[in-house]
Amino acid sequence: MATENRNGVYVSMMVDSLKRKETILSELLSYTKEQEEMLKQEELDADRFNETLELKGSRIDELGTIDEGFDTMFKLVEKEIKANSSQYKEEVQTMQTLIGQVSELGMQIQALERQNSERFKKYLAKERKVIHDYRINSKTASGYYQNMANTHKAEQSYFFNEKK
Repeated sequence: MATENRNGVYVSMMVDSLKRKETILSELLSYTKEQEEMLKQEELDADRFNETLELKGSRIDELGTIDEGFDTMFKLVEKEIKANSSQYKEEVQTMQTLIGQVSELGMQIQALERQNSERFKKYLAKERKVIHDYRINSKTASGYYQNMANTHKAEQSYFFNEKK
C-alpha cells in the first residue's frame, strides 16, 4: 500500500513538473518575442537584449532540472503505470495533454529563434560594416593629415611673400 501511495505521489509530481515546464516555456516564448521586437528596431538596445538572454538562460537551466527530475520519477513509476493503467488514466491523459502543449510551445520557440538568429546575423553584418567603414575613414583621414603635415614647410607657405 505504501508503494502504491508513493507511486501516486510521483505521478502527481510528474504532472506538476509538466505544468511548471509549460509555464517556463511560455515565459521563454515571451522573452523570444521581446527579442524579436528588439531586433526589428532600427537601433538595438544591447543591454536590454543581454538582460533578456540572461533571463532565458536561467529559465533554460530550470527546464534542464525539471527534465532530469521528470525522467527520474518516470523511471521509478513506469512499470506501475503500465501495470495499472486504469488507476492512473486521468493523470496519464493530463500528462499527454501537457506534453502536447509543451511540444507546441517548443516548436514555436524554435521557429522564432531561427528568425531571430537571421535578424541578429543581419544586425551583426550591419555593425561590422559600420566598424569597417569607420576604420577606413579614420585611416584615410589619418593618412591625409600625416601626408599634409609632412609636405607643409613654413618657408614654402602659399602666403609667404619673397619680395619684401
